[in-house]
Amino acid sequence: MTYETPEAAYEAFFTHFNAEDAPAWANVMHYPHVRVSAGSGRSMYYETSEEYAAGSFWDRSEEGWEGWVRTQGITPVRIHESDERVHLAGGWTRYNAAGEPIRSNRVTYILTRLATGWGIQARFGTDSFDEGEDTARSEQAALEVIQRHLDAWDTGDLTGCAAVASYPLTDVGIGTVARYESASDYEATLAAQNWSATASHNIHAHQVGRTGVNISVTATLADSTRAQALFLVAQQDEVWAITARSRIDS
Repeated sequence: MTYETPEAAYEAFFTHFNAEDAPAWANVMHYPHVRVSAGSGRSMYYETSEEYAAGSFWDRSEEGWEGWVRTQGITPVRIHESDERVHLAGGWTRYNAAGEPIRSNRVTYILTRLATGWGIQARFGTDSFDEGEDTARSEQAALEVIQRHLDAWDTGDLTGCAAVASYPLTDVGIGTVARYESASDYEATLAAQNWSATASHNIHAHQVGRTGVNISVTATLADSTRAQALFLVAQQDEVWAITARSRIDS
């Protein structure tokens, strides 16, 4: 199946999920595919659609699935975009047969355009979301992590950049997913990039849960490059750190 827009792939994600059609649902994704969960601290990595479809996704005996009959996606919003990648803020609520909500989540979907069209390359889940909950402290803690990352970058302190991440760290590309196993691996990757301090930047927490926050950064670098970055910042063992990222340069 070919999807002509990121939003079409997002809608198909829920259509096939509700139909419990694993092969069709798997074909909405691009591979390698990764789902990063702030709630559990795990990243689920899949090399192929066959590997993805072989998973078990509809176990109604698990917590948060009791009586599930359908999942409703929320209206998605483009946070960042280029011709080949879109960061799409979305999420969902699970319902039982009586139409009562079981569980909700807020997720940013990284969609990429390959030769076959648009598909979901990665998902960054806050996985700790309850409507109306006071998450101001979580938001502030996550924003401080990203500010420390940017401050370190602007001074060329790549060790400092790597110090505010947790490992393995997921880095999403177009048709690729890299996983850095250590701070030295991530620092080496940053060192291989063309370095330029930021001339200006805007940081916004666009999805906030108790233990996971998706943060968007839009920056203009001193060399006039425009960067759009998405970070999932998660709390593990009382420490907030970057656990995944996706960056668009133009």
